[in-house]
Amino acid sequence: MRRHRSLVAICLCLVVTAASAEQRLVIFDVGEGLAVMLQHFEDAILIDTGHAGRAAGVLADMRQRHVRQLDLLILTHLHPDHASGYFRIREAFHETPVFYNGQPLPDDIAPDMVRWVNDALAADPLSKRLTAGDHMQWHDSVIDVLWPSEFHGPDLNRHSLVLSIRYGETGVLVMGDADSEVEGALLARNAIRPADILIAGHHCSADTSTAAFLSVVRASHAVVSVDHDNIRGYPNATTLARLHKYSGEVLRTDIDGEICFELSGRAGRQSRCAP
Repeated sequence: MRRHRSLVAICLCLVVTAASAEQRLVIFDVGEGLAVMLQHFEDAILIDTGHAGRAAGVLADMRQRHVRQLDLLILTHLHPDHASGYFRIREAFHETPVFYNGQPLPDDIAPDMVRWVNDALAADPLSKRLTAGDHMQWHDSVIDVLWPSEFHGPDLNRHSLVLSIRYGETGVLVMGDADSEVEGALLARNAIRPADILIAGHHCSADTSTAAFLSVVRASHAVVSVDHDNIRGYPNATTLARLHKYSGEVLRTDIDGEICFELSGRAGRQSRCAP
């Protein structure tokens, strides 16, 4: 029997009755990687961890922002710059459920860290798999998994989780390392909606953020998580130009550092918050 897509058990654990209050979205400066936090007072959800060497800094930033409870950790995919901080996060938060896409990996997957994280997740009793159609509610936010629905080969970026977060009328789209092929598939399914904040895919590489995709998203703010003078040449100049053309504001962690938004719950009313 095919499993129910609503993840009822997750919703029962994470739905919290609370008075309407602003939530906060933080894109940590982890260099060439990604770590995104959704915060509601002392509670938080973390999407990706950055690489292992940055995880301690992410935890320190969370403490500085008075986070005491990590309700959920989501790993978009297992590349080290997104997921290798899992070990440090798990040490700090022993009871946090962790969700990932569960992509089957070949025995010779490289780098080794991908295999190590995959093996650890397989043995983690609090780990669960996400797939397109899964739905979670956390405080006043709704998180929908848009991608992937199935796996075709070992390409980790191609099967990165894509997440839509809605807080009232506010939309946030987290692309992980999804590429233009994923963007096209999501457009074909009419799965993409306008978003106030776009976390750009794959650090603004050449094969991401197509004009067709960005013209639908119409983000007020586009965020690129990237390190200064990295060897891969991110962000790609042509892709960056498209982001500037189709987005109201483009922010980069290599220039702007840690990026924080107050989510008002009203479309187009998001504001930058203090570090």
